[in-house]
Amino acid sequence: MSQDLASDHADVIALRAEVDRLRALLGPSEESYVKLRLDVLGARDAAIGAEAELGRLKAYCQALEAETVRMKRDHEWLRGQVLNRIRRLRTKTPSFDKVVGRLSR
Repeated sequence: MSQDLASDHADVIALRAEVDRLRALLGPSEESYVKLRLDVLGARDAAIGAEAELGRLKAYCQALEAETVRMKRDHEWLRGQVLNRIRRLRTKTPSFDKVVGRLSR
C-alpha cells in the first residue's frame, strides 16, 4: 500500500510540474490565456471587417470611375452639340466668330 501511495504522490508531483511548465508557457494564469485568445479573435474579426470595407470601397471607386467616364462622354457630346448650333448661327451672324473661336480652343 505504501508503494501505491508513493507512486500516487510521484504522479501528483509530476502533474504539478507539468502544470507549472504549461503555466510558464501560457503566462501567469489560464485567465491570461483566455484574454489573449479573445484578443486574437477580436483582431481577426477586425481584419475581416477591414477587408470587407476595403472591398466595398474598391467597388465604390470603380462605380465612380465608370460614372466619370460616362460624364466625360456626355460632356463631349453636349459640347459638340453646342458648337454645331453656334456654327450654324455663325453663318448667319459674323459676331459669333469670336465665340466659336474661344469655345473651340
